Amino acid sequence: MRMLAVILVAFFILVSYTPVIAADKETKGASAAAYEHASDQSIFNRVTDWFATIGKSPEEKEKILAERKAKRAAKRAEKEAKKAKAEAEKKAKKAKEKIKGTIGVD
Repeated sequence: MRMLAVILVAFFILVSYTPVIAADKETKGASAAAYEHASDQSIFNRVTDWFATIGKSPEEKEKILAERKAKRAAKRAEKEAKKAKAEAEKKAKKAKEKIKGTIGVD
């Protein structure tokens, strides 16, 4: 009986692992459906917004939420700009090295 239980557990583990094995090797990250339903507002932002607006009038709530959303958007834009700048510097460095290697100058 114990052997049968071990075999069943092993079988279910193997069956549950099969879709992972069959996944497309070139596709990484979340699926298109996940991105379609994704939101910029994380659960942590929504919870803290809820705590910040609890017991406030509707006008106050809208004002607080708008301020917080604008602050988050500015922070996100700053982060993306910083990332783009680092990527551009990295590409420029690679291009310089490639040119230097082609010319043969030390």
